[in-house]
Amino acid sequence: MERGGSSNIGHKYTRRAHTSGIVIRERGTAPAVAGPNAANIVAAPPNAVAGEVNLEHQHGFKRDADQYMPIANITRTMRRVLPTHARIADDAKEAIQECVSEFISFITAEANGRCHKDYRRTVTPEDVLAAMASLGFNDYLEPLTVFLTNHRAQNL
Repeated sequence: MERGGSSNIGHKYTRRAHTSGIVIRERGTAPAVAGPNAANIVAAPPNAVAGEVNLEHQHGFKRDADQYMPIANITRTMRRVLPTHARIADDAKEAIQECVSEFISFITAEANGRCHKDYRRTVTPEDVLAAMASLGFNDYLEPLTVFLTNHRAQNL
């Protein structure tokens, strides 16, 4: 439940680019907070309670929870490569979750840009491979191509 009223006016005219920390504001809305990274920091909503700590406002852009890869998938993958007796701290899981999500967004944005240039709306596996090649991830192209070929053969 919101504190200080039910008005959402502070967020009504703010939208966030999905692949970057850039905040886009409509005309006539409150300016961003001044500071060293002002382009990425949104002003506090008018109904914020004094003393509340909001990491998004302190550190700039922070993704919504639904834009992260699920933590259970991250944990399962981490446990596969670690010894059975190893314990994984929650902050380590969260750090890996943020890195994986940012990596996926980085590759997807590049692949989406390629589709946009070709006037297409659907990102194909070939677009993802081309994006990885253009971003310098050439070491991964061969194994991913083999995986894609095997996957397509199984789904015939």
